[in-house]
Amino acid sequence: MSETQHHASDSTEFHHHSHDGGETRREFLKDAITGTAALTSSLIPDMATAQQHDDHAHAEHGHHTDMTPLLNKELADPFNQNTNNWLDAHEKEWKECFDCSADPVTEVELVCIDERMLMQAQTVSGKRILRMAGSGVLWKNLDELVEAVVAYVTAQAKGRPLSSITVKVSSHVACGAAGIEFGNDKDPDESARVFQRDSIVKQLKTKGINAIHTGDAPMVKGPHTAIAAAVDCTDGRLQRLPSINAFVVSDPDNVPHAIEEALLALKIASGSHAYGEALKQFTFVIFSDPMRPAVAEQITKALQEQTKEFTARGMDIRFVTRTAPAAK
Repeated sequence: MSETQHHASDSTEFHHHSHDGGETRREFLKDAITGTAALTSSLIPDMATAQQHDDHAHAEHGHHTDMTPLLNKELADPFNQNTNNWLDAHEKEWKECFDCSADPVTEVELVCIDERMLMQAQTVSGKRILRMAGSGVLWKNLDELVEAVVAYVTAQAKGRPLSSITVKVSSHVACGAAGIEFGNDKDPDESARVFQRDSIVKQLKTKGINAIHTGDAPMVKGPHTAIAAAVDCTDGRLQRLPSINAFVVSDPDNVPHAIEEALLALKIASGSHAYGEALKQFTFVIFSDPMRPAVAEQITKALQEQTKEFTARGMDIRFVTRTAPAAK
């Protein structure tokens, strides 16, 4: 574990990023997005607009002149050394990160995929966490997102009134997804908050969903350091990670979008605001739903195909699948 890493189990501090303003948003966008045409076309409808904006370089991904020490620490972590062995040895711990109770779902939280977002210190029965870039701001269109969340909540309600489930939509400081979507605005973070509050939450309410915007979620200070991404195929039953530093993707039953966002995690880690070309290893951990193993298989196959450009450059892309514990 690197010195800059904190997890919900040992830290609930809220940090703001220091503003060292080295690199511009334009450079971040270029490095984070170029190279995956499918990802670019589906996630960023107006690249020109996004890239034109470089005068509000949140220092969220502030330029760190030498990421080598952080990278070396990540590579030396037993999880990244041999992920299979680590997961085997810590099976009890990671299985406890899933809500397996038969309790009715009463809360759904939308959180960013960013690995710096602190997850729950304890697994809460009846809670689900959906992890999407910018808490949903990078979905192709608002209606699609709203319909996906409504369908998701309807399924989780199991015949109860939709209002019995509270949907909490969070933002966070210096959000890269906000920069991609609102890069031409003076304050992309605030634009994201306004969109979440006045568009996502408002439309969910018109559909009978008890939705609220909870403001900025707590997060870890510092640059992106993760060299792994966890993909939760259990409809948000994964609430935390046991001492694993990884991006987390958990969509409301939308496989193509989950694939796009898992790829985005890799693009960020190998971009100029993280490790750049120095990154030679990245691991995808796919947590399969025992009731729907085909979903994990589909996501893994797609990621293997769509990461070939990275492996062609010599990057070691690893895929590890584990079956999540079944819900009661």
